[in-house]
Amino acid sequence: MAKLLLVINHMDWFWSHRLPLAEGARDAGFDVGVACAQAGTDPDLAKHRFHGYELPAGNILQVLRHTRRTIKQAEPDIVHAITLKYAFIAGLASIGLKTARVHTIAGLGYLFSGDGIKPKVLRAIVCPFLKLALRNSKLIFQNPDDMKLLLDRGLAKPEQCHLIRGSGVDVAQFSPVPQAERDELSVMMPTRLVHEKGVAVFVEAARVLKSRGVNARFQLAGGISTTNPNAITQSEMDSMVADGAVEWLGKVSDMPALLAKASLVAYPSHYREGVPKVLLEAAAMGKAIVTTDHPGCREAVRDGYNGLLVPIKDPVALADAIVTLLEDPERRETMGKNSRELAVNEFSATLIVEQTLAVYTVDKSSVVGS
Repeated sequence: MAKLLLVINHMDWFWSHRLPLAEGARDAGFDVGVACAQAGTDPDLAKHRFHGYELPAGNILQVLRHTRRTIKQAEPDIVHAITLKYAFIAGLASIGLKTARVHTIAGLGYLFSGDGIKPKVLRAIVCPFLKLALRNSKLIFQNPDDMKLLLDRGLAKPEQCHLIRGSGVDVAQFSPVPQAERDELSVMMPTRLVHEKGVAVFVEAARVLKSRGVNARFQLAGGISTTNPNAITQSEMDSMVADGAVEWLGKVSDMPALLAKASLVAYPSHYREGVPKVLLEAAAMGKAIVTTDHPGCREAVRDGYNGLLVPIKDPVALADAIVTLLEDPERRETMGKNSRELAVNEFSATLIVEQTLAVYTVDKSSVVGS
């Protein structure tokens, strides 16, 4: 039985984003292991017939050492690292080991989206090592913009690259729910609380629309993050919502129930994402969406078809797009139906898993670690 080791960033993220892939690989005949902090003590992995390998936290050198030790212990035929950070770590850690390497570049994140001197210096330091980490690997990109950027920078070669848009969505779990008629409309932004997600833009757009007398509730769902250098703090969030223009719901675990109540979904991100899962979930729920004309976001929303695209960091443009759809229920309904169709035909978890397993079938002689 071939062995697959998934190297990921967080167990919560594994259960929410990558369980279908692990199950699909297991059902296709792989012995599946998961390497992550807390994976070694997660009892639910064994219930799904997965193996857990603990990756303790630490500085980058410590994590590299632990990852290499884990790969040696697991002896996988394929190591699949997910996110740019873990592609970097697992790629370096597996050099010299006889395992095929697959990396999913699930967005380019802070390293390639951050402004200012710090991310520029970081890129200059990291990119030579990143090129080494990605060498002799199969690379899965979630949007063509990220693929082009790494190709243009010489960090990837065309023959390495595969485009698989997102981690997929369970279209049975996330399915349209008839909305009860009510006087007040609602606009929902589900997000991680990171500045680049456009939280402040959403709040300002809500203020603009409140000042225009628009009768709608504006809600934001997301918990405080401690793992991102640009995370929004509790005090910053308290300040942003103090005037009452936006209702902050905090962390919400039942996403289908949350999205079911929304008249439409707004997501003004300017973060370098792969394909935001919240947009796929909103689409599967049959929601019209307003998001940015930005890498990743425009993969899930086609302007004028299942939503509207607006420029990044432009609260007035966001407000104008939101009110356009709030005032046109027929168009909103049509876009919602189109969203559902797009999710089922192009972004279902079943389809994404099939595409990923196809990458695993490539000739391993071309991706064995060097």
